[in-house]
Amino acid sequence: MFPTYDMMAPIFNDTNECIKYLIDKEVLYKSPKCKKCHSSTHQSTKTWRCNTKGCGWRISIFNDTIFAKSRLEPTKILRIAYFWLSGCSHSTIEKMTNHSSATISNYLSIFRKSIAISVEDTHEPIGGPGIIVEIDESKFGKRKYHKGKMVEGVWIVGGVERTTNCRLFAERVTKRDEETLLDVIERNVLPGSIIHTDMWKGYNLISSKLNIIHKTVNHSKNFVNPETGTHTNTIEGTWHGIKIHVPGRARHKEKVDNHISEFIWRRQNQDKLWDAFIICLGNTMLEEL
Repeated sequence: MFPTYDMMAPIFNDTNECIKYLIDKEVLYKSPKCKKCHSSTHQSTKTWRCNTKGCGWRISIFNDTIFAKSRLEPTKILRIAYFWLSGCSHSTIEKMTNHSSATISNYLSIFRKSIAISVEDTHEPIGGPGIIVEIDESKFGKRKYHKGKMVEGVWIVGGVERTTNCRLFAERVTKRDEETLLDVIERNVLPGSIIHTDMWKGYNLISSKLNIIHKTVNHSKNFVNPETGTHTNTIEGTWHGIKIHVPGRARHKEKVDNHISEFIWRRQNQDKLWDAFIICLGNTMLEEL
């Protein structure tokens, strides 16, 4: 369940309440041992201090987290995250928080990087015995100028299960040749799956090389193979959803990966977005960002 704003208001408006919440959720340190004399510590405002008189050891409660070098209070950072997770646009978040466009962009980038790390760490192949996995490639963006330099669009290879969970993967590639596609499929699709693709030549050796059942549809003639019922409508619909989610300015190799990871993460955690986000913050070290 996604919490209402009223439920979160104390955390968004009171720094002490926010810090207590982040400590309880294990995003921030929970009374660490003194690294100098190994004594217990106590919290003093935004610092953990050693309880041994004369030791003098202390450490910021924000150490190693996304809050460590921030100019914003954690209350304001979480408020930005709340509106973003709620689906608010960049401009709406600006208006709701009264922060600059650059500030919003910076924090959304940090959030996406944290989520991308989570998606990578928890990635598992999809499909399995008897499960249909539709696979396709799609071009994101076109060759154009972006901030004074030429930017190429990127190719993404993706797959989606034809199940109620609709688990998926999506991976940026530099080529769409047979070797690349077989490698992507072997790493992301479980043995025993039934793969559906179009007639692109890069898929020709799936059955012989990967020992996976492979069925095709000829899109130059039909959207659905009239003899076998094979189609790739699910992955085509997924591409549509991802492209709505990924703005045109992010459809290049420097940014597209994190945006696609965000789409996958939101689908995986659609019933628990806020809790999953807080877990991401707790698992992300500052050095990883």
